[in-house]
Amino acid sequence: MLVAHLSDPHIFARGELMEGVVDTAANLSLALASLKELAPTPEFVVLTGDLVNDGQPDQYDHLKKVLGSSLDSFIVVAGNHDDRAGLRALFPQLSVVGSGDDPIDYVIDAERDGRSLSLIVLDTTVPGEHAGALDATQLEWLDRQLAERRDREILIVQHHPPFRSGIGFMDAYGLRGAVAEAAIVAKYANIAAVISGHLHRPATAAWGGTVAFASPSTAAQVSPSFNGETTSYTDEPGMMSLHWWTKTGVASHVQPIGDSGRWVPAWAK
Repeated sequence: MLVAHLSDPHIFARGELMEGVVDTAANLSLALASLKELAPTPEFVVLTGDLVNDGQPDQYDHLKKVLGSSLDSFIVVAGNHDDRAGLRALFPQLSVVGSGDDPIDYVIDAERDGRSLSLIVLDTTVPGEHAGALDATQLEWLDRQLAERRDREILIVQHHPPFRSGIGFMDAYGLRGAVAEAAIVAKYANIAAVISGHLHRPATAAWGGTVAFASPSTAAQVSPSFNGETTSYTDEPGMMSLHWWTKTGVASHVQPIGDSGRWVPAWAK
């Protein structure tokens, strides 16, 4: 089955551009439109955080316009640029997941084609910080959810990647508690993958006995700077990820947003 994964759209108020350059709302609209052309249709559409740029009400109003009427169809993850109250107010499925400044941690159990699936959503955000963290209560909760689902196929979904990417200025805003999370994940053989965002680049790591994947951004990609250079972005297009989830694991693909066109080689005609 197909899982569509959109991350870090960084929606601004209407009429505003990212750094005066990137129309993040247009990019997200293109990504959503492209999902309708996929075959098979994605079973799940995951939004892994930083849905807006500053957690402001006018930004969430604009996000609502871009996403349309099917707000309850998305699996929503909080990012460090988000506001938990703003997310709960916009997405009806989150209104029952804690309240106030409680982390937005929850589980979706689903049955598809004879398979028992669970998507475990972890809120790695820390209000007022760009770095992420998983505290002892959340880690205990994760362990408990996994222990109760040993006979199910698991996908863990969070904003901050649990691994270091080598891009210094992004790793500086990494995930506290990642080592403890890895120790918990390694106890369970039925975790297909851990998928995340935050990095604004595609990256994959062997981690915790499974695969951890960071999705690129639908808005803009950071430079793969491994020598401590200052923060910079590339001219690469916005991108999204597509995860082909089978009984044997997850194959993750990265798809640029926009009309890339198709052509058939002579040998295939």
